[in-house]
Amino acid sequence: MDMRARLWLKPGLLALSLTLVACSQRVATTGHWVLVSQAGSRSVAVVDPEEGQVIKRITVGMLPHRLLLAPGGRSAYAVLVGSQAVAEIDLASLTLRRTFLTAPVPERRADGSLIAGHQEHNAFTHTSCFDCHGGGSAQPAIVGTRPFGITLSEEGETLIVSQIRDASLALIARESGELERTLPLPPSAQAHEPVDVARLGDSLYVALRPTQPATTPAVIRRLEAKSLQEQSEAQTGSDPAMLLPDPERSRVLVSNFETNTLTAFGPSGKEAVYTVNPGPLGMLLLPGGRLLSLNYYSNSLSLVDLDTAEVESLPLELGDRKYANPTHAALLPGGRQVYIVSSGTEGHLLLFDLQEKRVVRDIPIDGLSFDVLVVPKP
Repeated sequence: MDMRARLWLKPGLLALSLTLVACSQRVATTGHWVLVSQAGSRSVAVVDPEEGQVIKRITVGMLPHRLLLAPGGRSAYAVLVGSQAVAEIDLASLTLRRTFLTAPVPERRADGSLIAGHQEHNAFTHTSCFDCHGGGSAQPAIVGTRPFGITLSEEGETLIVSQIRDASLALIARESGELERTLPLPPSAQAHEPVDVARLGDSLYVALRPTQPATTPAVIRRLEAKSLQEQSEAQTGSDPAMLLPDPERSRVLVSNFETNTLTAFGPSGKEAVYTVNPGPLGMLLLPGGRLLSLNYYSNSLSLVDLDTAEVESLPLELGDRKYANPTHAALLPGGRQVYIVSSGTEGHLLLFDLQEKRVVRDIPIDGLSFDVLVVPKP
C-alpha cells in the first residue's frame, strides 16, 4: 500500500509547520470508530480517529475478512473465513457478543470416516470452529466452508453469506443466530466458487469463479431475492473480487482482480466496462457519481466517473513513503475523506482526502488486514 509529499523548511519554521500539518490531518467528523478486520491476527481492530491509533483489538476467529454494519448501527459483523462462522461485535461495549456458524459442524470427513475429535469434544454445541481450532488444541487452525461475502436480506432480518468451499449461500437469522437455510449453487461451466454476494432491490447477485488460478470466465448470477430462484447470469473476468450495488443506476459492479477492469451488470447483462490500474479489489461509491477502486497489484487507487467513464489513477504514497496492496475503503461522514486499508506484512490505515486527492494520515495497524468499516459511536 503506497502514497505522497515532501517539504524543506528552515529550522525555525519546523515546529510551526508540524503543528499546521497535524491540524490539517484531523478527521472531519469524529463521532465514530473505525473497525478493521485483521486476518493475520485473528482480530478486529478498533481505531479512534481522534487519537489516531488502535485502542482495542477484539479477538474474533481465524481470518476475519468482510465487515458489515447491522441495521440500527448497534452491531457489526465480521466474516471468519477460517472458522466457518460470522462474529457479531457489540458496538456499545466494543466486545465480541456472539458467533454464528455458517454451516453445521460435520460428523464425517469427505471419505465417510467419523471425525472422532468432534464427538469427543462435543463440537456440535459450538458456534465457531475457532473455539477448538483457534486455540491450538485441534489442527489444522483454518477449517470449514470458507465463508467470505456477506449481505442482508431486503427486510434486514437475515444475513446471507457466500461459502467458497461449500459452493452455497448460508442464510442466518440475525435475531436468533440460527442457520435458517443453505442454498446450494450449481456450477456454471468451471465457475463454482461463490466469492461474493450482494443485494440490489429485489435481486440477489452472486459472483461465481473457477478455482484459482484460472483463465476461464467467472459468472455473475442474478437470483430473485425472496424465492432465491435463478433469473439470469453473465460472464465476467476469471477472478471476480467484489460485488458492489449501484442503486442509482440499478446495477451491480464487479472488480475483475486478474485484469485492470471493473464491469457493470444490470438485469439484462453487461452494461459497461471501466479500465483502472491492474488488480482492482475493493470498490467504494463516492458522492457525485464517482467510484473509488483499490488496485491491489499496482499499489494505487483509481477515481472513476461512472457516467463519463473518465478515470484518474493515483499512487498510494505520503511524502517519501509508499504503501502497498490496498484492499478496501470506507467513506467518512461528510463524504470528503475515506479510510483505505494498506495490506501487507506491515499494515496501515490511510486517511485519503478526496478533494486534495492525496493521503493525509497514516495510522499503523496489524499486517494482513483486509476490510474497513466506519461505525457510529454510541
